Amino acid sequence: MLYYPLPNNLSHMKTMPTNYPSGTTEAVSRLPAGSILPLLRRLYAEFGRRSQLWGLQPNVCLALLHLYLHPEESEPAAIAAASFFPRQTMTFILDMLERQKLARREPHASDRRRKVVRLTNKGRKAAEKMFHDVVTVESAALSALPEADRHAIITLLEGYADAIARHNARDLSSVERIKS
Repeated sequence: MLYYPLPNNLSHMKTMPTNYPSGTTEAVSRLPAGSILPLLRRLYAEFGRRSQLWGLQPNVCLALLHLYLHPEESEPAAIAAASFFPRQTMTFILDMLERQKLARREPHASDRRRKVVRLTNKGRKAAEKMFHDVVTVESAALSALPEADRHAIITLLEGYADAIARHNARDLSSVERIKS
């Protein structure tokens, strides 16, 4: 897991994250002032901590939710690509889902070399419960903000994501040209 450094001044945080490794406060000097990376890491960590409620690792929860929300993308390679997990990690995750009887691998309908992953009834119920819990928590967190701030944060984060996407499109297109 990636660890992003904490800001030097943590007084603005109402609840202090508990799972940061030691030594991260010194590393913050490597980030420019106003970097959003520590906040993104904290959001990821807070949602990851919710996986403790379900008794599954965060990456297993992400795969389970992906299968629930996108059953048409049920091949292991597609799940790995959508989740940004290496294929070896996806194999581990699928093994875990099968051991927990949350999903099963089945032969592909037209290509016997390929597999598809299907949620079991138990897996569908668990994923539905997780999904509703995440939506409930997010809604409660957003409702704690004034309405104008809710719209502003979404607009600002969409703009931030769009700017990163533009940089990725530019930079990754040059990587493709180098590989060719």
